[in-house]
Amino acid sequence: MQVNVFISPPEHNGSPTQVLVLPAGPEASIPKHLQHIDWRYFATTVAGDSVIGADKGEVEVALASQGYLVT
Repeated sequence: MQVNVFISPPEHNGSPTQVLVLPAGPEASIPKHLQHIDWRYFATTVAGDSVIGADKGEVEVALASQGYLVT
């Protein structure tokens, strides 16, 4: 499964940099509760890529149930 990976600015509101994973495709959108963060596109890759920081199964389950994953 291909995914788009976005990163937040360092230390956003006192929290460490986050990684947002969305499915690659027109149905993907940043959830409303995360839209206030200045996400920057990082890469298009596969769900099991180590850059995401989660295993492939966790990524696929989160995308299927929630439509996104934040690590």
